[in-house]
Amino acid sequence: MRTEIDLRTYRKRNQYEWFHTFPDPTYGFDVDIDVTNAVSLAKKKGISFFETFLYFIMMSVNSVPEMKLREVKGHVYLYDVIHPTFTVMGNDGIYQNAGCEMETDFDKFVHAVRKTIEAAKLLPSNEELDRYPMCREPNVIYATSIPILSLKGVRHPTPAYNYDSLSVPRTLFDRYRKDENNHYHCTLNITVSHTFVDGFPLAHCFQEIQRRIDAIGQ
Repeated sequence: MRTEIDLRTYRKRNQYEWFHTFPDPTYGFDVDIDVTNAVSLAKKKGISFFETFLYFIMMSVNSVPEMKLREVKGHVYLYDVIHPTFTVMGNDGIYQNAGCEMETDFDKFVHAVRKTIEAAKLLPSNEELDRYPMCREPNVIYATSIPILSLKGVRHPTPAYNYDSLSVPRTLFDRYRKDENNHYHCTLNITVSHTFVDGFPLAHCFQEIQRRIDAIGQ
C-alpha cells in the first residue's frame, strides 16, 4: 500500500524542490556499527551474518517514514512497507540482483532471504541484471556487502537525473572485525536522496539499527 504526498502541502517541500534541481541529490553516511550481538546471534543460529545484519537494517529502515518515500514518474508516495533487494553472486561468478518480501519475524526473514539467495545462485547469467520483479519495484532498498575488505568509505554509482531510482536508498557493509575489547564492528553505508531524507532521519536510522542490535537477547 502507498499514500500519495501532495507536494503543495508537503512539510519538507522546500527541501524537495531545492534538491530536485541537482542532477544527483544523493549523499550518504559511513558509520561504525557495533555488531557484537548480531555476530553472536548469527553464530548461535548457524546462519550468515549478511542475513542477520540485513534484518536489522530493514527493520530500522521501515521505522523511519522519510526512508519510505519514493518518487515514481513525477509523483511522490509514502509506502507502508519497504522490501529488501540484494546482490547475489551466482555459481558462475556473475552478480545479479534478487529480492524478496519483507518479513518482520526474524526467522521468517532469514528463511526468505536465504531461499532467494540459494535460488539466485543457480540462475545462469544472461543480459539481465535484475532477475527478480521485486528489484524493479520502488518500495525497496538496494543492499550489498563486501565481506572480504574493511572499508573506511563507500560511494555508490548513481544515475544522474533518474529521480525515481535516486529515491531508493542504497546500503553496503563490509566484513566485521574484532576490536581490543573483543567487540565486533563493521562499517555501514546508507546512501539516500536529499530530496526526501535529510541528515536527522538518516542519523536516526543508524541509531535505530544500533539500538535494535544492542537489544538482542534482552
